[in-house]
Amino acid sequence: MYAKRAQPNVEELVFQLKQNYGVDTSNWKLITFHSNISHADTLRIALMSARYVAHAPLNDIILSRNLHAAWLLATARRPFLFETHQLEHGIRKKMQRWVMTRPWVRTIAISNCLVTCLEEHHSLRLRDPLILHDAAPSGIKRLPPEKRRHALGKILKVTPNELTHWDSICGYFGQLFDGRGIDNIIAMAIARPGCLFLVFGGSETDVVDRRKIAPPNLRYMGHVTHPVSRSAQAAVDVLLMPYQRSVSIGIKGHDTARWMSPMKMFEYLAAGVPIISSNLPVLREVLTNEKNAILVDAENIDQWVSALDFLTSNPDYANLIGQAAHQQYLDKHTWLRRGEALLAAGHDL
Repeated sequence: MYAKRAQPNVEELVFQLKQNYGVDTSNWKLITFHSNISHADTLRIALMSARYVAHAPLNDIILSRNLHAAWLLATARRPFLFETHQLEHGIRKKMQRWVMTRPWVRTIAISNCLVTCLEEHHSLRLRDPLILHDAAPSGIKRLPPEKRRHALGKILKVTPNELTHWDSICGYFGQLFDGRGIDNIIAMAIARPGCLFLVFGGSETDVVDRRKIAPPNLRYMGHVTHPVSRSAQAAVDVLLMPYQRSVSIGIKGHDTARWMSPMKMFEYLAAGVPIISSNLPVLREVLTNEKNAILVDAENIDQWVSALDFLTSNPDYANLIGQAAHQQYLDKHTWLRRGEALLAAGHDL
């Protein structure tokens, strides 16, 4: 794997991969560089990998999410898998189109909606694209509802008794960028003071001002490690995914609402906790209303509150939805399943 690392020390990267994601790097080679300058990162990664590619056996399976590396591979007529998560523009648009139209390249997209957007963007029909949604790690366990308050108490460092008086405890996990629906959560907290709302994510700078004006039943928890996040997801009563119709990823001009496949959605499914989600077309590729989630209009706060009231008043039904979500994760949405699909596609090149 060729990539740029955020940590200056490569040993720290290896430790954090193990600590935060449970990834063991002992059986694969990680080749990285560190730089404080973001200019030309993708080109540098591509050039770093070029020596290997030039000498790689033809039966090796190559997967590239790097557009420059993909262009070099395609120019060399090397069969490979090209995974893209976005629409490119300018010269990068021409590169993306050229790569995707080579007969020795198979394009992988994270949603059916992305395939449609790519075809419209480039005025073409993709040849046999492979749809592989994002996923969650294997082995995520589902907590029975009766054990959630105790587990959450440990995470929040409070006694379970301090949590028993809440009608329901809702969790949001992710960034606080525009389009993530934080205003929906604030409105829900004001409408239902008997429910506790926990927002995990964002830097200390992101949350310090928000904490000053938050209602008393809305708590900004800030950034936590990935293991803590996953434990907390399994320990709340309801998970909230209030994506809006325009979603920022923190980069100016990048709106992914039409084609996104958020990893958070698959971690939510894995947690086995009932989900209330915005009813966006791309999310309906994975979520089915009243089967593995409750889908509501992204901007209709009354629907969000009504969905929460319904789940709070019907714990058996909420439990069934959570069970269905977890089973779907086990059947379809682990990284292992995704990796198997990638290998199968690679062998067919």
